[in-house]
Amino acid sequence: MFYISYYTTPDDVRASSPAAVAKTESIAKAIAENDIDVTILSTCTTARRGSGFVKGRKFSVDKNIICKQIPFFITGFGPFRRLQYILANIWLFLLLVFRAKKGGNVLFYHAIERIGPVLAAKKLKKFRLILEVEEIYNDSLNIPPKKAALERKCFAAADSYIFPTALLNDAVNTESKPYEVIHGTYEVSPILSEASGDCVHVVYAGTLNPLKGCAAAIDAAEFLDDRYHMHILGYGTPEQIEETKSHVDDISKKTNCKVTFEGLLQGEEYIKFLQTCHIGISPQNPDARFNDTSFPSKILSYMANGLQVVSIRIPAIELSQVGSAIHFFDEQKPEYIAEAIKNVDLIKAENPRDIINDLRNKFKRDIMNLM
Repeated sequence: MFYISYYTTPDDVRASSPAAVAKTESIAKAIAENDIDVTILSTCTTARRGSGFVKGRKFSVDKNIICKQIPFFITGFGPFRRLQYILANIWLFLLLVFRAKKGGNVLFYHAIERIGPVLAAKKLKKFRLILEVEEIYNDSLNIPPKKAALERKCFAAADSYIFPTALLNDAVNTESKPYEVIHGTYEVSPILSEASGDCVHVVYAGTLNPLKGCAAAIDAAEFLDDRYHMHILGYGTPEQIEETKSHVDDISKKTNCKVTFEGLLQGEEYIKFLQTCHIGISPQNPDARFNDTSFPSKILSYMANGLQVVSIRIPAIELSQVGSAIHFFDEQKPEYIAEAIKNVDLIKAENPRDIINDLRNKFKRDIMNLM
């Protein structure tokens, strides 16, 4: 089967969301473990670095999984970027028309710019479209009316769905078509390090955009004592990085809790660091519109590395398949976050890795219902 997604590898110049890549790989592996061959069609046409021509390539991802990537030019020239967008859509359309099987399954990680060729190919080849919807772009990005209408058309054309939350199913799947919920990457990380024993290590990992809760996590350290160490990991604009460093310095002067900014860690380095910690924080802004239907990927990342999770209480998380294992606070206030951290019993708490393993096995069975 074909799986249309923006997939890259760490050594690739192509740019893509690390969370999207991880989830794509996790879902592809779950399908492949049911003895189904998966071809990932990656139409990334933006790059992290370099200039000039980037060759297309075909490579093995894992057993029964290959990836085909489109060639493209790295350029800042506006009209050429538009041409590149058109060529990528033609490439995808022709590949689906000539290679997709009538009545077969095509899985599409929903992206506004690729909806046109996917729906056109579906109309011609009559394949079954499984739509992976991570968010409603009109909610999170406030896209133009024409694109919002195209997004709604794509939702209606799907034969079945994969969602990160049941709440998103309620918003999108108005005709009660078959669906499955997968919150994120159900992959337990290999054990590369152990939690430090000098104190309780608490980590916030994610974007440094203050709207996503990073600032609230730092502020919570003011209400913790020397039995705790707050770590801030993340990525953001140069301005956000400097603001975060300054914020950490200011709070450090007001508390006996050690607070450190660790910068951006990736890959094995990121996994090793997480595993030295005990508690991960997900302090989403409960008033943000996208939080009604999205699921924070950091929660599963924490759990896959053995951390207990402290999170804002919102329906998308509380009603999720991991909701019973989360330690909640009810308002995005630093004293509430700190209190939830202090209430975590690290000895009696359930092993998060076991929960992730159970979810992976369940999804591997359930995905066949959509096939």
